[in-house]
Amino acid sequence: MKKGIHPEMKLLTVRCACGTEHKIWTTKEQLKVDVCSNCHPLYKGSGGAGLIVDTEGRVQKFKKKYEGKY
Repeated sequence: MKKGIHPEMKLLTVRCACGTEHKIWTTKEQLKVDVCSNCHPLYKGSGGAGLIVDTEGRVQKFKKKYEGKY
């Protein structure tokens, strides 16, 4: 690699709006985020986001059809 062309990387503590702190490597001086993996509904599974709902029995139908083949 060429010397002197790459920015200096710093270990930075990122604070989320929920109060959680994460450590990341970045070239920024300061970074704030509104949501993180601890407070986002997709990761928490609240509010129905990210959940698999099987109301028609599709999973059981698939398992029955391909039982023993894989």
